[in-house]
Order: sequence, then C-alpha cells, then structure tokens
Amino acid sequence: MTKLYAFVLVPVFLALTAATAWGQTSGGPETVVVHSGSATLHAMLWRPKGRGPFPGILLNHGRGRTREDLERLGPYEQNAEKLGPVFARHDYVFLYLFRRGVGLSTDQGANAVDLMNSESATHGQEACNALQLQLLDSREMDDVLSGLKFLRALPCVDARNVAVIGHSRQPPTTRMETEPLPKLASCK
Repeated sequence: MTKLYAFVLVPVFLALTAATAWGQTSGGPETVVVHSGSATLHAMLWRPKGRGPFPGILLNHGRGRTREDLERLGPYEQNAEKLGPVFARHDYVFLYLFRRGVGLSTDQGANAVDLMNSESATHGQEACNALQLQLLDSREMDDVLSGLKFLRALPCVDARNVAVIGHSRQPPTTRMETEPLPKLASCK
C-alpha cells in the first residue's frame, strides 16, 4: 500500500513543484462580482502564487464588439484567458473587468459600440461622437473606477501599487479615468 501512495503522490508532488517553479497559478481564474451603481459587473481575476501583497493590474478593454466582430475576433473572454495567466506568472494580481454589455456582463445593458452605432445610424456621426464622450464621462468611467476600488480592496493587492491598462480606444480613456485619482500613474 505504501508503494501505491508513493507511486501516486510522487508524480503529483513533482508536477506541483514544477508548476510553482515556473510561477504558474493554480487552477484558472476566479469569476468575481464588481458593483457599479445599479450594475452588477463580472470580472475574471488571476492571483499569483504566494502571500503578497502584490501589485495589481486592471485591464480596461475596448468599447465592445458587434455581432460581426464577435464572429470574426471571438469573445473578450479569450483575451482575458491569454493575458491573465501571463500577469499572474509575473506576480501581478490581474483583474479583467467586463463593463456593461460586454463578455460576462452582457446582461447589464448594451455595450458602448452598439449604443454608438445606433446613435450614428439615427442621428449621424457627430451625435455618435457626443454619445461616446458622454459614456466615457459617466457609466464607462463609473465601471472602471468601481473595478479599481474592488482591486485595491483585495487583501492580496498592494493598494499603492496598482495600474490601469487599456487597449483599442481605451488607452486615452484609461488616461482620462485615472487623471483625477491621486497616486495613480497614467502614461501620457
């Protein structure tokens, strides 16, 4: 019986040791809830191994995808699943927040791209641009700030060492969203 335990436990122990040596996180991400006003947003959270506190990263994704974009590019969850483990392996807590109408938060209203496309079709490009600025200054900002508050409140995160990163149209948005915050750097 002892040989059987050794036969099973030694390979398991070696696999776990190798995973730890490579800095891989255990299991997949956690799905967490972030409250933003009346919206209940969902996010994917990766934590590095160890006790921390660790620096934190909040990813601010693009404005959303049309049905055609989803068919061509796939869902945002695929981006999260590629990026999260990379940051966790490098000892960052990584939060991929899905804002309203996107990914895991699709049930929380229309995404920004659908709202802007509708506005453009109904009232023209100038109205679409105005709506984009309005969204950036209201619900989009609120969602990101709520995600940032959630991330900073995690016991495993060094609240003084948090960054917000963005892609697509989000780098300038990220800058707009972080400028009013004390002690949060933004690339200019």
